[in-house]
Amino acid sequence: MRWPMHIGQLEGINNRIKVMKCMAYGYRDSDFFFLKIKAAFPGNPR
Repeated sequence: MRWPMHIGQLEGINNRIKVMKCMAYGYRDSDFFFLKIKAAFPGNPR
């Protein structure tokens, strides 16, 4: 299977999301958390 994104990029994105998840402890709702993730990664990762 071919995927246009390298494994290193994908691991970096996963790591940033995990860090944001730790920082998001105590957020009132998950919608705000997903908005923060979308804001951290603008654009379409082709």
